[in-house]
Amino acid sequence: MYSVEEIAKLIDGKIIGDKNFKVEGLAPFYESKENKITFALDEKFLKNLNKTLSKAIIIPEGIITEFDNNKIYILVDKSPKEKLMKILKFFKKEQKEIEKNIEEDLNIYVNVKISPNCYIGHNVKIGENSIIYPNVTILEGVTIGKNSIIYPNVTIREFCKIGDNVIIQPGAVIGSDGFGYIPLNGMHQKLEQIGSVIIEDNVEIGSNTTIDRGAIGDTIIKKGTKIDNLVHIAHNDKIGENCLIIAQVGISGSVEVGDNTILAGQTGVAGHLKIGSNVVIAAKSGVTNNVPDNSRMAGFPLRAHKDDLRVKVAMGKVPSLIKQIKKLEKKLEEK
Repeated sequence: MYSVEEIAKLIDGKIIGDKNFKVEGLAPFYESKENKITFALDEKFLKNLNKTLSKAIIIPEGIITEFDNNKIYILVDKSPKEKLMKILKFFKKEQKEIEKNIEEDLNIYVNVKISPNCYIGHNVKIGENSIIYPNVTILEGVTIGKNSIIYPNVTIREFCKIGDNVIIQPGAVIGSDGFGYIPLNGMHQKLEQIGSVIIEDNVEIGSNTTIDRGAIGDTIIKKGTKIDNLVHIAHNDKIGENCLIIAQVGISGSVEVGDNTILAGQTGVAGHLKIGSNVVIAAKSGVTNNVPDNSRMAGFPLRAHKDDLRVKVAMGKVPSLIKQIKKLEKKLEEK
């Protein structure tokens, strides 16, 4: 537990409210709870301060003039993003040192098979009948459910949670750092990624797919979803139940995908979007806006699939149309 006063000192902040209030950690703005601290450093959050459950909020000084008596505020000046870097480092969990290939403080259930040349870290839990193939790295605090299969050369980074009946194909990386940087002093400064990855039951993840850990909250793959090879899922994404994510799809950060949705091969999705349930997005599409439920979409810019087919048919006629226009121009010149 951390006091508001302790956090305020770290980031040179001014407190409005109870300085002795205790928080358990840091949480995303819209997903927070009363006992977690959050931050609102830009306009889209500052306009919605009443929509976070956090009792303690970090905000820039001089922006808000009326304060909710039920909240606690830490006001920061100058570079709020620099303060964010400090607070992320403060809340990042420390890991124990690597001592052995298989650490002793484990909780491994019956009939678990662990192949040679694996590293199994501190406080790892592996459920019964799971199989860990050679050259797998499982870092501290990872939980793997029962009847799961982790194929060779998979890396599961610290504090990730893997459900029951999960299959992770060779070379996949679960919990790599999200791509988070801020420009400071002429350089791109790294933002610590302190969240995790949660993979629910009956999920399959293809070879060489990467799923980034959340920047603050968690990246979540819900039950029954199947992910193909060479897919990238960025930090804080939430993929719904029974989805199909096909090869070479790239999903930017903080995207929400509903249930029973299909993203076909090489589709790219911009960040902070919502794709509904029962959606099909055709191959090589570019998603730059929210997509409602039950849509069939294609192309870039994204449009209804039937409209995209009409556009493609029309584009095929362009060469002949250009020839006709040139003939007409020549006739006009002759007159």
